[in-house]
Amino acid sequence: MPALDSHTGAAPDLDAAVTVDHWVLLSTDQAPSGWGTPVAYPGDIRHRLRAFLPTTVVGRHFGYAQTLPNGDFTISHRDLLGGDLDRIERLQPTCH
Repeated sequence: MPALDSHTGAAPDLDAAVTVDHWVLLSTDQAPSGWGTPVAYPGDIRHRLRAFLPTTVVGRHFGYAQTLPNGDFTISHRDLLGGDLDRIERLQPTCH
């Protein structure tokens, strides 16, 4: 999940450790019954849009002055399905 941080107004420093305050919310079309927390949407949401939105989600908060390497968040689909959100990692960009 894209999450590069820049708290200076300049381009993100890809080598920096940054203070984070993020909620990472996830869903999957392959979730088993009883997985996650149901999502309630307003009754006036368009049916065509509603078809693309998740019915359940899971999430984890990264914050409270927590410092992490700058980068994106990642988790394997297997860990997501298993509800093992402690497996969410911060992935730093690499140059090729």
